[in-house]
Amino acid sequence: MNEIEVLNLVLGIIGTITGIVALSVHFLRLRRENPRLKIEVLKCEHDFEEEKKTLSFWAELQIRNLGDRGTDILGVDLTFEDDEQEHNLRMEHHGELYEDDLKRWIHPHQTIEKSLTTFTKYEGDIKERINCTLTIYHTHGAEKAKVISERRK
Repeated sequence: MNEIEVLNLVLGIIGTITGIVALSVHFLRLRRENPRLKIEVLKCEHDFEEEKKTLSFWAELQIRNLGDRGTDILGVDLTFEDDEQEHNLRMEHHGELYEDDLKRWIHPHQTIEKSLTTFTKYEGDIKERINCTLTIYHTHGAEKAKVISERRK
């Protein structure tokens, strides 16, 4: 091996190591800065209206952004299974609209609470408890929270 080949080999190794370090630093910075949402379901209830054959859900969520970047809450879906059939419902705002309720943006290290509701036609069995999954969609992905809905009294 002559001196030029050795020099090329050394420069190639240095370039490879530098590239790996740069990618690692970029990945760690991106992971630290991205929003990390922690979802806590404060309450989830459901009720049946036998006359209209509807099933209604109410949920109260606390969403905490643990990351260094803000995010926009795009929507919340509720999913549950009944007799091998999966039901997907889009949840909407519940109660009177106030200026804070219209706010969907969560700043870094901020906590917000949301009250949501949804309903659907339902002809299944009346249950006291329903296993549900809430999916919160935001700018940088989606987060899921499993919850057991209790029948409203």
